Amino acid sequence: MSLKTFSTYIADILEKNNGELFIEERDNDGIFSIKNPSAIEDNRGKNLDFFILSDHLDNLTRSQIYDDETAPFVIHGEGGRETEDSMERISLRILAKKTNKNTTKIFNAIKNKLKKDEAIGMGVQGGSQLHDHYFYQKKYVGKKVFKTDFYNDKASLIRVKEEQ
Repeated sequence: MSLKTFSTYIADILEKNNGELFIEERDNDGIFSIKNPSAIEDNRGKNLDFFILSDHLDNLTRSQIYDDETAPFVIHGEGGRETEDSMERISLRILAKKTNKNTTKIFNAIKNKLKKDEAIGMGVQGGSQLHDHYFYQKKYVGKKVFKTDFYNDKASLIRVKEEQ
């Protein structure tokens, strides 16, 4: 799922739980900033992550995301780029071991929405039990190449498990 699609897909969850989505952007000087996106590009630049916050924070900086005070409110995301023939997987993780209750609630709500959605499949080929928990949009199977990393040609492609 592209980040653009994902952001609208989870909008109801964020609204219900007072969460916010922020993306990293890089200016012409290579300086990173974290912004609440009005528009998300399909094929954002390399090393640009996104964050879901379970509490409102003003003037968020890249280093502040990982601070001990902020981390319990952060779900870190990677990926979500899309081109005409490829889609990069979205990876989400909660930053802090001791997380804010609302952060866990948002994370679980996203996971549960994906599990219940008929248009979303679950499970890809791979040697790890983690692969059983990958989600993908069924409508793109066979139409787009699913990638783990757009900017690493050596990264393995994601192959959907054959339905049994």
